[in-house]
Amino acid sequence: MIVDDTVGAMLAASLRRGGDRPALRMADAIRTHRELLDHANRFANALRGSGLRPGDPVALMLTDRFESVEAYLGCLIGGFAAVHVNDRWAAREVQAVLADAGARGFVYTDGVGESVSAIDALGDIPAVIAIGEPVAAGHHLWSNFLEAARPVAPDAAGGTDPNDLTIIGYTSGTTGRPKGVVHTQRSLSRTIRHMPVHFEFRPRNRTAFTGTLSFVSGIWGVLLPTLYLGGEVSFMAGLDADEWISRMIQQSSMSTYVPTPLAGDFNEQIHRRPEVLRTLRSVLHSGSQIPPLTLRRTVELIGARMVECYGMTETGAPVTTTEPDDWSADCRADDIYASAGRPMHLADVRIIDRDGAQLPTGETGEISVSSETQFLGYLNDPALTAQTLVDGRIRTGDVGRLDDAGYLYVTDRAKDMILSGGMNVFPAEVESAMVDVPGLQEIAVFGIPHERWGETVVAVAVRTDADLDEAAVIEAARARLASYKKPTSVRFVDALPRTASLKIDKPALRRAWVDLPPEPDKH
Repeated sequence: MIVDDTVGAMLAASLRRGGDRPALRMADAIRTHRELLDHANRFANALRGSGLRPGDPVALMLTDRFESVEAYLGCLIGGFAAVHVNDRWAAREVQAVLADAGARGFVYTDGVGESVSAIDALGDIPAVIAIGEPVAAGHHLWSNFLEAARPVAPDAAGGTDPNDLTIIGYTSGTTGRPKGVVHTQRSLSRTIRHMPVHFEFRPRNRTAFTGTLSFVSGIWGVLLPTLYLGGEVSFMAGLDADEWISRMIQQSSMSTYVPTPLAGDFNEQIHRRPEVLRTLRSVLHSGSQIPPLTLRRTVELIGARMVECYGMTETGAPVTTTEPDDWSADCRADDIYASAGRPMHLADVRIIDRDGAQLPTGETGEISVSSETQFLGYLNDPALTAQTLVDGRIRTGDVGRLDDAGYLYVTDRAKDMILSGGMNVFPAEVESAMVDVPGLQEIAVFGIPHERWGETVVAVAVRTDADLDEAAVIEAARARLASYKKPTSVRFVDALPRTASLKIDKPALRRAWVDLPPEPDKH
């Protein structure tokens, strides 16, 4: 890889071509491509002036702001390794990441000031920069830090080796401490170039971005590819569906992402205002599954614009996707509304048993993938890297199957599988079967130790009907599933705990199970 083919050089060239066209939009405020490039160059040169060198890790704990995007671009243009830090993490978690990554720079927005002020080790980092109000003396103010720096590309930016680090995306760490997923010049450049194919982005695409910078996948999956195409990203996270659709109509948005909790509201708004479909070309979804009936309704409303996919931080780009023809009557999938689509041209997906042997079509096992965009390994953790990357393939820890037509169905996490009396129970299957129980808002299923059966199935639920009791939930499960899969006990809470990435925190539920009060006897 030559220097002109680095991720930073690739994005800088796109920003130069974009010129004075809008690149970022927040409500009525706009940042142009030219302005982004100017500020990103200044940031890269200011880091150099603070003694940092290409390859040095710069940690970024950022909320949704123009300057936050400029910080990522500046790291990539300057050849620094951008260390993504979820802005929802507490001080202890952030401090662990800074130490693990060996951060030489740290940028934070004032919205995370409370966590930052509780971090002990910032004095050892040469450059600490605040976007907004600094929380401590000695922290640079972003505008002052950039003011004296030159707005031109830094000399000898670095990052010329395909294996040089570009972005380290830390996982939320539900199974232990956060893990640093290392992406390189090679994997990140391939991801950015591939995503427009995957999500059907066009040159000068106008993207309604409902995600946030909390999640690194939104940066390399949506933000950077849109800028690479000379397009425009409009930040819409946190808007209700009515305002979201209104802004897409006003801005002639071409693509958006539908979070699962907003899918029903999205459908209602599309039904009311179908004029948004005049420019909307693709609607993306991934992660937690949309209830099949809701997804079917979405497809009825928007047709082949729907794009479902499967991937993870370690794969960079998704490895499976649905295609426009999949939503037609000619689709050969067993159930397209439960599927994550078929493997992409850059990926290979297999189902394996516990020993790593490939299973026949239709059998359920662990999902194993290899991809041109996959990560290099986990930072400072060769043992975990060797456990996850086996013969060049990622053992995802997810459970699923492939049907005869090659469509993937993701059914659960391998570590969440319950072995009860010699029978395998997948919590996601139980949870999916319960989505239409009247009065049941949400349910999390997991296993706890049992003296006779090894493990037994239990559930924690949120209800909208106070008359819905434990017996009714168990009976509803019995009517939908084999008897051995039903919960043997159900506890009710006001809300389910979630991780920083908004997934249900089942380890926390397991720990809290003994302290959750049982349902009082109504008889």
